[in-house]
Amino acid sequence: MDTATSEDSVAGFVSEVLAETPWSVGKIRRRSTRLDPPDWCWAVFSVDINKDEEERSLRLVAKGALNTEAWERLSARLLRHGAGKACDPVDGVGYPRLFPETQHAFWFYPYDVAMPNLPLANDPARMSSVLLGVDHPMNLLAGARPLDIERVRYVPEVSAIMRYTIETKGGPTRVFGKVQPGHRGLRTFQVVQGLWRAAARYPGLLHLPKPLGYVEEMNLLLEEAVHGRPVGGNRSSVEFEMVSNAAAEALAVIHESGVESDERIRIEDELGRLDRVAEQFAYVLPVGHFLLKDLITHMRDRVRKTSEEDWLPTHGDMKYDQFMHHNDQLTLLDFDYFALAETSYDLGKFCAYVTPSSPPDWRQSVAAEEARLLFIRRYRELRPRATLQRFGIYESLQLALRAMAFMWAQTHGWERIAETFLVLAFERLKSRLPE
Repeated sequence: MDTATSEDSVAGFVSEVLAETPWSVGKIRRRSTRLDPPDWCWAVFSVDINKDEEERSLRLVAKGALNTEAWERLSARLLRHGAGKACDPVDGVGYPRLFPETQHAFWFYPYDVAMPNLPLANDPARMSSVLLGVDHPMNLLAGARPLDIERVRYVPEVSAIMRYTIETKGGPTRVFGKVQPGHRGLRTFQVVQGLWRAAARYPGLLHLPKPLGYVEEMNLLLEEAVHGRPVGGNRSSVEFEMVSNAAAEALAVIHESGVESDERIRIEDELGRLDRVAEQFAYVLPVGHFLLKDLITHMRDRVRKTSEEDWLPTHGDMKYDQFMHHNDQLTLLDFDYFALAETSYDLGKFCAYVTPSSPPDWRQSVAAEEARLLFIRRYRELRPRATLQRFGIYESLQLALRAMAFMWAQTHGWERIAETFLVLAFERLKSRLPE
């Protein structure tokens, strides 16, 4: 599979696809890898192509099946959804090409088997007509220049984020769009509308993008553009120190919002997920397998010995990099995983992600501990009666899931990082909640 999805194999495939065109292959870079044993692996490549003085950057996805049964499922699904059609990433759609001998497939963004309408959301003509009908300043733009669509983030079979820009006399007008499988975008649109009302009741504590609409035809959520940049991983930076307060305040508002959800995050389901992850570790890191199995046993024991916390609306993915920083204001993004959960779920998640995976020096680790304490204290100040008796379980859970993420990504040195997170998870599980 490594050979079939190597940069050389990708270069050969792209050259074949472009053989009858004036385009040639330039630089190819592997951008990400995800391993999901025992069935799947993914790799995403950036592919630069050239024609005279013109350059374009394509995204190519390689998905491989690690056993025969998985390949039968994957190939059957892709054949139902476009495989066999012309693979034309330049002027059409980069439909999948199947390679049964090596049990892998290539396709180009914006094709996606789980998001069949993604090409529509990347079509300038179609999106121009959509955006001109949205209640947004774009609907006043007579004679505006053609729409520019920029790919911001793409995770195969999970989501795609686009930035739509129209140049006007008053400057560029921007809108962000997000496509997801099914109707998750509509659900997110309704959640954010409710949180906007809650934020108005607690001025200054929760900032979030304004929802502009949902396009059912494309499963496309539209939101106003947010200025700034995501909070980075430098634990010693001013913005990282600020994010602890902002996260505590935002989460307190969300917990008090009363926004309903049709989904629940149950500790039993999360522990069941870790059971499956432990079996995945058995394929690639046996020591991680045994560490995680032992950790899960201790976590289940703690669950039995503690009472259930209050069930509250929660962000579902509260991490420092979900905040955009601009002029001392932090805006919270990404409510796709919004659900009802026990109070400590997102508190534990934020604290678990504050810990750096590969700190360059001791100062980063110290700053991370200070940020964790600041977050917990600010939240408890805002909600002094919060039920947090399972905080250690949830922080330990998220540290274990971080170990899983490194196992999936297979980045350099992932084995050491995964083991470190699992050991830290034991320590957090046994520690008292900071005062």
